[in-house]
Amino acid sequence: MERIDRLTAIFERFAPQVQVQFADRLFGSSNFPADQPIGHIHWLKSGQVILHSHGTDSMSVDQQSVIFVPGPTAHTIHSTEGAELVCAQFEFGQRFRNPLTLLEPAIIVLPVAEIPELAAVHNLLMDEAFSDRCGKSLAANQLLQYFLLVLFRHLIKTNTVPVGPLKALGDEKILRAVTSMHRDPGNAWTLEHLADIATMSRATFARRFRDLMGKTPLDYLTDWRIAVAQSLLAQGKPTKSVAHEVGYSSTAVLTRIFTQRVGNAPRQWLALNQTPVTNQTATIHRTLTQTNL
Repeated sequence: MERIDRLTAIFERFAPQVQVQFADRLFGSSNFPADQPIGHIHWLKSGQVILHSHGTDSMSVDQQSVIFVPGPTAHTIHSTEGAELVCAQFEFGQRFRNPLTLLEPAIIVLPVAEIPELAAVHNLLMDEAFSDRCGKSLAANQLLQYFLLVLFRHLIKTNTVPVGPLKALGDEKILRAVTSMHRDPGNAWTLEHLADIATMSRATFARRFRDLMGKTPLDYLTDWRIAVAQSLLAQGKPTKSVAHEVGYSSTAVLTRIFTQRVGNAPRQWLALNQTPVTNQTATIHRTLTQTNL
C-alpha cells in the first residue's frame, strides 16, 4: 500500500517560523499572554518548573521535557531553583487557523526520555542553545523548526490528541481524504468523491470522519479553504485568483463564505491583519532575566 505523506501539504502552506527567546536559568516566574496569534515551545533541560494555565490544574515538570503550546494560550512558568530552560515562540499560521494549531489539550507536555526522536533533537538543541558558538541562535531556531515536524509525527503515531486533524491523519483510510483536501483545496470535492478516495461507503465515511475530526467532511473542507485563502491574501494575491485557487467559482462566492466563517469580508479582514506579529524576543528575554537579579 502506498505510504501517504500526512504533513507536507500543511507545512508547505504554513511554513513555521521559530525564534528562541531565552536559554538560561529561570528564577521566579515568567508570564506568556495570549495577546498574539503565536505558539510557544518550552524545553526543560534540568531542574523543576511549575506550569500554570487558566482553567487547568497546575502541573509540576521535573524531568527533561517539552512543553508545547500550539496556539495563543495564556500560561505561566515558575521555578524557584533556577531550572534550565530554552523558550521559543513560533508562528505557524495561527492567525489563519492552521488546523495543526487548533489542538486539545491546549498545552501538551512530553517527557524527552519517552520519545527517542525527541531525544535526538534535545541533545543537539541543548548543545547549541547553551554554547558560546557563532550562529547558535540560527542553529537553535532551525532545530526547533525540525522539532515541530518530529512532534506532529509523534502525535499522529501515538493518537495523543483525542479529536481533530491529527486524530483523522492517524486513520489509514480517512487520512487519504484529508490529505487530498490539503493538497488540492481548489478541487471540486464532493462527499461521494472523498468517500471513494477513502475506499468507504458514503454513510460510513461521513460518520467516521465526524467521529475523528469533530466536524463533517465538507465543513472541514470549507475551514481548510478559508485558512488557505487567508494565507494567500496575506501574501498579496488578488481576491479573484485566491477564489479560484481554493475552489470557489467567483470572488462573490469566496466573499460570502469567507464572511460567514471569519466575520469580515476578505478586504476588511486583510486591512485588520496587515500588521505582522510583533517580535517579542527582547521583552520576554528581559522578563525572564530580571528575576535573576
